[in-house]
Amino acid sequence: MKIGIDVHSIGSGKGGNETYYRYLLSGLSAIDAQNEYRLYGTRQSVDQLAGRLPWNFHLQPMASRSPYMRIPFALPLTLRRERVDLFHVQFIVPPGLKCKTVAAIFDITYEHFPEAFPAYQRMWSKALIRSSARRADHIVTLSEHSKQDIARTYGIDEDKITVTPLGAADDFYPRDRSAAKELLERKCRIKDDFVLYLGRLQARKNLVRLVEAYAQVRRAGFPHKLVLAGKPDFLFEPVLARIRELKLDNHILIPGYLQAEHIPFLYSAADLFVFPSLYEGFGLPVIEAMACGAPVVTSRGSSLEEVAGDAALLVDPLDQDALAQTIRLALLDDGLRDRLRQAGLRQSAKFSAERTARTTIAVYEALLGINRPQLPGGAPSPATTLRDFY
Repeated sequence: MKIGIDVHSIGSGKGGNETYYRYLLSGLSAIDAQNEYRLYGTRQSVDQLAGRLPWNFHLQPMASRSPYMRIPFALPLTLRRERVDLFHVQFIVPPGLKCKTVAAIFDITYEHFPEAFPAYQRMWSKALIRSSARRADHIVTLSEHSKQDIARTYGIDEDKITVTPLGAADDFYPRDRSAAKELLERKCRIKDDFVLYLGRLQARKNLVRLVEAYAQVRRAGFPHKLVLAGKPDFLFEPVLARIRELKLDNHILIPGYLQAEHIPFLYSAADLFVFPSLYEGFGLPVIEAMACGAPVVTSRGSSLEEVAGDAALLVDPLDQDALAQTIRLALLDDGLRDRLRQAGLRQSAKFSAERTARTTIAVYEALLGINRPQLPGGAPSPATTLRDFY
């Protein structure tokens, strides 16, 4: 098979979208030496991947960075010229393609929480992603919740959608806590005991309620800092304003977008990882935190219950008091945190980049009518582990 993949999000710093494609390429390059892959991206994404992939992966920089030129014009012309059998796209299927198409649609949050997105992004997503979901030959998503949501909202047969969940990379495992805290103090200026949130700093992540719940925890006498790690995004200013109003500037640390190699140490050093998002298509930070041995508090609803299983404390994300009470309970009870750590390690072990890749290849082959034995197993070689993609 000659498979094209749109990898323009790599190098963009756009959270889950970029992570998905890094993990997918990590898994595919570790297990598949039989198919030919052509990767289409920006100059930045191509430069980041150069020299890090096996012989059967070919990089193709697109001349235009603008999606308004790349999607409707550049990609269809290039794919036709290169006779690609199947094209794996990020949300939007280009018009006029002659090959089979797989659309990666991780969630449709903009349908349920439109206020969390800029107006142009809401309109663009509702029009183009809905159309792409219907035109694509197949859809891959990351959770059963997202599968059912896409099928129900867009009137699509569930048989057209396959779940390909992500897993934490090999670098995510428990580090020595003292060593982790020393590294964070030296590299990121994070010290003292802390409660951690890591992800995009945006409206739908429910960070105003997290700040207000943390204020209650502080008033109850807990000395822990709150670390909000990640890239600031749309509607983060109200979070900063609430921090100032509650006079928590010296107690809430915002280190920004962290280098990939520091993130496992951040999870390992945290007393508690709190991910109170209103809506998620998967929630990879929950799996990563568990893989590093961090006890987890997360939200009921969307995909997070599915991802966390019985290995996290679940709260109503709209109930600030319940969130504060759950954080206090976890910080008070050492035995509870130990049980959550062990349960989290077991839960996170159920997910892997290899599983993502194998399921995705099965989708490709089914669409192209290929029947052959399962790809050989085996652990990734050192040249194709996920750290090579950062």
